[in-house]
Amino acid sequence: MPQRPRKLQRISKACDFCNRRSIKCGKGDFPLGRCRNCVDFDLPCTFDRPAKRRNTRRSTLTDSQVPKAYPEITSVAVGATSGSSIPRRSHFPALAPRQPVSIGTQSILGSCSPANDYDDDREESGIRPSWTAFAISCDQQIQNLVQVYFEIVYPIFPLFHRPSFIEAIKSQNHLRDQGLFASTMAACALVSGRVRDGALCSKRWDRKELMEPPSEVYFAMAQNSIPDEVVAAKGINYMRACALLAITSIQNGQIRNMQKFSGLYHTLTSMNGLYDEKLWPKSLNTIEIEERRRLFWSIYTLDIYSTIVWGGVIRYREAHSLVRYPSELDDELITSHSYGVPSTSLGPSCDNNDFSWLRGWNFTTDLYRVLEHIINSNRRRLYPAERDPVSPLFGPAPVCELVIMEHVLSMYSALQSRFRETPPITGDMTKDLFGFQSANIHATMQLLRMVLLSTERAGVDRRCDVAEEMLKVFSKMPLEYLKTINLPLLHHIGGIGSILGSVMEDNLSETSYQRARALVLKTADFLDRLETSLHRASGASECLRYQVGRIDGFIGTSRELNLHTTPVSSGNADVCLGTNTQPSVSTTNAHGGPNTAFEPSSALEDQMSLFQVPLELLMDWPFPLDTSSSEEFPSLAFQ
Repeated sequence: MPQRPRKLQRISKACDFCNRRSIKCGKGDFPLGRCRNCVDFDLPCTFDRPAKRRNTRRSTLTDSQVPKAYPEITSVAVGATSGSSIPRRSHFPALAPRQPVSIGTQSILGSCSPANDYDDDREESGIRPSWTAFAISCDQQIQNLVQVYFEIVYPIFPLFHRPSFIEAIKSQNHLRDQGLFASTMAACALVSGRVRDGALCSKRWDRKELMEPPSEVYFAMAQNSIPDEVVAAKGINYMRACALLAITSIQNGQIRNMQKFSGLYHTLTSMNGLYDEKLWPKSLNTIEIEERRRLFWSIYTLDIYSTIVWGGVIRYREAHSLVRYPSELDDELITSHSYGVPSTSLGPSCDNNDFSWLRGWNFTTDLYRVLEHIINSNRRRLYPAERDPVSPLFGPAPVCELVIMEHVLSMYSALQSRFRETPPITGDMTKDLFGFQSANIHATMQLLRMVLLSTERAGVDRRCDVAEEMLKVFSKMPLEYLKTINLPLLHHIGGIGSILGSVMEDNLSETSYQRARALVLKTADFLDRLETSLHRASGASECLRYQVGRIDGFIGTSRELNLHTTPVSSGNADVCLGTNTQPSVSTTNAHGGPNTAFEPSSALEDQMSLFQVPLELLMDWPFPLDTSSSEEFPSLAFQ
């Protein structure tokens, strides 16, 4: 007679982590005997707290016997992606008093009590009880990060309708909706990362408080809240979560992670029909329609940007999309039922203050649409006609830099003056939103100029002209805007570094080298101002100065040799120095190291004394000249 299976019994004693949070401790089939919650948080599952006798009052415990309110984290699971930045030791904030939050007829804390089975612990929303308990303990912190989101992220990525999202977080709707929970945690991860990198511009926030717990904790919660089965990830919130995680990955210098979540976003976009308004649910209200439009065009620009900087393909081209631009109305004028009306009706040429900042945001989208067509033209140019029998059927599509820039500048001059001026940050978002748009427009126009420069085989002087103008534009922007736009802006500066690096590869005269050298040092000084607060500082500014010193040393040594010997062509043809040269004059760089400056020469002598810097001196250029180098500072892939 078969024996009846033994009834599984609940663990008599919870581990230290579960005990502190008053949640169920279940072993399950996990390695090292860890419970489910400790596996979720990637924590050691310990039983180190002192045992106490039953029916003992808590007040009788000594201070040494009270469990600590700050459990240590030795690692945070952020996926198995290489290059992840994981804090080795940090702390959760102190837990708030255990207050039950009503969800239906059962409170969260009640559903997470040790008396329930683990499968019953999962809310109908699908949120893990360990994440739920953590979100309750960090409720005020999450609300603060959401507020900061609208100060430093929303001006560039307005993925949420401000009034309704803030109200949803205050009502703790994210604890009942798994998709909203995922997008909320992703927003917190991005904000926390940017605050850590010095993007906070308001003095009413404590930067250290906003950094605890670290960005990686929110990232892990958002990532683990996205269903493994993609078909189950329905609705805008999962798409929004993937988009925010992709942006956060750029912030953390994890480019492979960015590609991963960007690809997942585009998969969900195809499955949910975000690219065509006719495929959207008919039941959407006004707010939901506007949020979808903002999400689509926000990530369209991110897609074009990532294609330019890191290569790859454009997932959604404008010709394949049927999504309108977001309405140019402030969030307060958009309700779930209708659109409000501005206080003053605007004429087409009006230049007063009664227009929304979204007009400038939509202009930036126009610039990225221009960039898409330039990229298409560049890639057609790479294939000879004999290898591409299809493109000639539709006629050539040459790109003329002067014609395109003339048209873009005409569009730009038609903008209201508030989008062409970048005043200092005031702390008043109604004013600063316009400043953010101006800064973003200027940065995007410089990116467009870089891409256009690659369509023509520009000479050394032309490339130096573009790099110099770009540096002037960025130098005039208030530093607060640059720090808030943050790490992605460094890739714009990386374009300047790539341009100057390509200049260093050409045959140079004394005059052209001196000009490129001065621009490199100016770029280093500018980067130094931006890198001071970055969590993942690249050291690109120091590297640029070091490279200039190496090149100066090479040129000085070569000149001294040429004074006594006839130049001989090297085996690898890396160096070609003329004989009509002037003695070098020793100077010092910004850090006291020896550099070499040169006396001006006549035009004929300058032309006869062309030289080429050996490639091995450019191998450590901080902005790589090929796309196979590091993830931290990749080259612009359009070259």
